[in-house]
Amino acid sequence: MDFPDLQAHLIAEAAAFRAAALAAAPDATVPSCPEWTATDLLDHVTEVYDHKLLSMRLFREPAEADRIERAGAAAERFDAALAELLAEFDDRGPESLSHTWYGPDQTVGFWIRRMAQETLVHRVDAELAAGRPVGPVDDALALDGIDEMFTVMLSWGSRAYRDWVADDVNANLGLELGVRAGKQEWTVIVSVAGIDIADGITAGASATVEGTPAEVLLWLWRRLPAGSLAVDGDRAAADALYDLVERFAQ
Repeated sequence: MDFPDLQAHLIAEAAAFRAAALAAAPDATVPSCPEWTATDLLDHVTEVYDHKLLSMRLFREPAEADRIERAGAAAERFDAALAELLAEFDDRGPESLSHTWYGPDQTVGFWIRRMAQETLVHRVDAELAAGRPVGPVDDALALDGIDEMFTVMLSWGSRAYRDWVADDVNANLGLELGVRAGKQEWTVIVSVAGIDIADGITAGASATVEGTPAEVLLWLWRRLPAGSLAVDGDRAAADALYDLVERFAQ
């Protein structure tokens, strides 16, 4: 997905997130993040936006001393952080250099994509907190989010953070699971080297989990229950991936 489309989705998802978060009671529990209230969720997304602002401005990992102090109510702080984030993206452009936690991509474009996907997932959280039905998710945005989860979080993350995730990877050695989102297919393969993603469904896959692009994305981010998608084959393999992804979907 190109960057203008990602930024347009970020703007739309941020508006939907704000509306749902404010529709919830301030102290309403977020079912998908039960340690948070709706106000905590607003504050969390504000802090995430501010962290990315500082990552671009400082070109390093921000420290606590760099924290942006914002005045006003939670929604006002969110509005200010979003406005600054979008202005920073516009001023710099996606090809500009920026500090990121993802070694292969040290550009502003990484944050545009990441913030579009982050905001989408938290929009769903806000809708759940407000007791609303989960709104539609654009297929192209969902497929982009699945690709990000597979290539950035799982494949790269299983190697870059090897010491942190070694026990989880080792507990799932040999797992080979197909994933079908609409017409697009992948296979997740866990080996001693880490987690690899193959295009298509491999012959060695013990099962295939299947849903719409939105369903698969929200399943991977654990905003849908483990058993909510159809599984052709060994359901235990699908459950194993669902549990493994939790280590990376932070």
